[in-house]
Amino acid sequence: MKSVLLRKGRIELDDTPKPEPGPGEVLVRSRACGICGSDLHMVHNAGDFAHIAEHVGMPLPDDFELEIALGHEFVGEIAAFGPETQRQLPVGQRVCSMPFLPTADGNRAIGAEPGVPGAYSEYFLCNESLLIPIADHVSDEAAALVEPLAVGIHAVARSGHDGQQAALVLGCGPIGLAVITALRSAGVETIVAADPVESRRDLASASGATHIVDSAGGEEMDRINEHAAGQPVVIYECVGRPFMLSQIIDRAPQQATCVFVGLCTEDVSILPFIAMQKELDLKFAFYYAPEDFMAAVETISAGGLDASLWVTGKVGIDGVSEAFEVLSAPNEHVKVLVEPWREGGFEVRDG
Repeated sequence: MKSVLLRKGRIELDDTPKPEPGPGEVLVRSRACGICGSDLHMVHNAGDFAHIAEHVGMPLPDDFELEIALGHEFVGEIAAFGPETQRQLPVGQRVCSMPFLPTADGNRAIGAEPGVPGAYSEYFLCNESLLIPIADHVSDEAAALVEPLAVGIHAVARSGHDGQQAALVLGCGPIGLAVITALRSAGVETIVAADPVESRRDLASASGATHIVDSAGGEEMDRINEHAAGQPVVIYECVGRPFMLSQIIDRAPQQATCVFVGLCTEDVSILPFIAMQKELDLKFAFYYAPEDFMAAVETISAGGLDASLWVTGKVGIDGVSEAFEVLSAPNEHVKVLVEPWREGGFEVRDG
């Protein structure tokens, strides 16, 4: 089969063996898979992950060569069942799943670690027990957004608030939009969204933000203080730049809750006394729980997310390298989908 690989810091299309499903596993034909910011990060900052592996006591061998079949934001269809499966869903059923493949050695990450086929490939493996059927009325575009939406839902759950909060979302890329969508679904009435890019601020407004602000002006904290009206303030960091942690601690209002969602793999420096003096709650969100993933499926099935706001481009399996080049330069894209079942270059969605 054709598979898109991250190999030695480059995106390459290659022929790879079609995977055989083992006990409890299902072979899935990929229909659409989103390009995630973490995929771009792995391409450009592979050394960061080696540093982190060493820091947590799992150093990589000197001759280790990073090769990953990418793709973890997927919708696919069942192609075949492995042994010891229940087969309660039919072949051809569209499905999504949390991107983990349970093995005897623990959960392995689909599309994010060596040796596990990802959904930028024509076929990949899922665990049958984790499959979630996609309703007929839900498009492939919308279904491919379940995973990033689950990240936003989990971040809101991590805040510990029950909807009686005033929220400030910093960064209106896919994760920021996911947080805004989750906040709106949770009934949060005050959602201030900040981004330096006008088109992304417009998307934030269309996704449910009640107020938007140009973050280039540095007025985000003034706006959330103005609109909070005595409610607890929760700040969601969806940028992932190393300076954001200390900047938020410096500027956050007293007793704010700060949830860090943006991926950052660099060392940062903070002055703890400032956070202590303000009695800030600093929280960090990573991936999601199963209930967050199911909530994302239900939100999308109920029409709670407009995929046309998110999906700004598509590409066939032979055009992924081109798409990565586009997304690695300054751009206004939100989510680009890979469709591994076809060939074709980068296509920008009109409007």
